[in-house]
Amino acid sequence: MIGSVGPATISFLPVALSRFREQHPLVEITVSHLNHRAQVEAVLNGSIMLGIGYYFSALEEDEQEQVSVQLLLRSPAVIVCPKNRRSPKRTVPKLKDFRHDRFLSLDPAYGFGYEEWLRGVCRRLGGFEPDIVALANSPESLIGMVAAGRGVWAGPEIVIREREQTWRSVGDVYLLTEPGSHFELFAIWKKQSRMEPTISKFIDVLVAELKSLCTGHCLP
Repeated sequence: MIGSVGPATISFLPVALSRFREQHPLVEITVSHLNHRAQVEAVLNGSIMLGIGYYFSALEEDEQEQVSVQLLLRSPAVIVCPKNRRSPKRTVPKLKDFRHDRFLSLDPAYGFGYEEWLRGVCRRLGGFEPDIVALANSPESLIGMVAAGRGVWAGPEIVIREREQTWRSVGDVYLLTEPGSHFELFAIWKKQSRMEPTISKFIDVLVAELKSLCTGHCLP
């Protein structure tokens, strides 16, 4: 079994699973949506063989030596604003241009670690503390909040790619270009796992699919 954060993997994981099954028809893999912290716990207790997510704040110090972690991609970050928001003055806005906006975040049960990432990026690149006014617990609720003008949302470009037309119908999407504004996605598995050969083969398929998908979009 594989754990993943659905919105961050929907653009590449299904195709990777299909290709892996073509190459290894006797290996059965199922996917379960788990937040990042739940993935760490499931990897360590053997419930899943592999997790795909963002682990910056999900791994405890004593757990770091028990797992292997591989960077899969660095996705550029975007910020999505409600249609009724006044457009930024610059053609290519900076994060600090949104310092007076209200921000949307993710419920920790759904997107563990996201708020920490958001606060860190806003402090580091924008020099401000984001005013977080609401928490979403699904892509649908997040899109609905943006459409209703509740606030702006910042996150990885790869999350909105699969529903880009929907996102652009409810808001204006801006790519953040400041160095360090990217979002990293990793694969994680337990060291010395008996499934390590299978895990290695699956990661090879994942990486190949991501290279094809991310041409011109993802960061090296």
